Amino acid sequence: MLNDVEAFLFDFDGTLAVLNIDFRLMRKRVETVLRRYGIDPEPFRHLYILEMIDQACALLTAGHRAELATECYREAHQTIIDMEVECAQASRLLPGVAEMLGELKARGFRLGIVTRNCAAAVRTIFPQIEQACHAFLPRDFVQEVKPAPAHLRQALCKMEAVPERSAMVGDGPIDIDAGKRLRMKTIGVLTGNHNREALIRSQPDLILDRVTDLLTYLKEEA
Repeated sequence: MLNDVEAFLFDFDGTLAVLNIDFRLMRKRVETVLRRYGIDPEPFRHLYILEMIDQACALLTAGHRAELATECYREAHQTIIDMEVECAQASRLLPGVAEMLGELKARGFRLGIVTRNCAAAVRTIFPQIEQACHAFLPRDFVQEVKPAPAHLRQALCKMEAVPERSAMVGDGPIDIDAGKRLRMKTIGVLTGNHNREALIRSQPDLILDRVTDLLTYLKEEA
């Protein structure tokens, strides 16, 4: 299945690193910010947190309160960043990840890391991240974050890779969805917040217990 793959894009939290962000608490804190700006978060509860902020601020802008929208956006995002950086202090790479990336790179694969997390938090966990891959694109480096295909497309462009010969590796349906939108191969891993059934529903091409099992799979397929 991966015989023609020349490049791998990896999610970060839950895929390459221990996921210890409490997203329920993060959502609660962001909703508190939105309420301070007169926005009821209830209509946006079905959205991911970043998209919830975008929609709430768009509502303020539509109500001719652009300055307030800018302040709300800044405060809500700073709330997220503060929590991400704090959680990063207690996180770490999953066992064998650094070695796996090194081996894949040495074998000539193009590697990229795409994450909805911020650069500061990721670098706290993995200071050598830019040396370990060909493209590192956290959310503060892009205009649109996954599952928007532009996030992955920008990374592939920087890696000089094409979707048809690339695979997206992640722990959640959002990663699988993003990869499928570009017709990439998709690989789910079971080290994040999602169980096997949730990943199966997103229909990845392959499911691995952990990302480092990718090396074993490649060797067996060869």
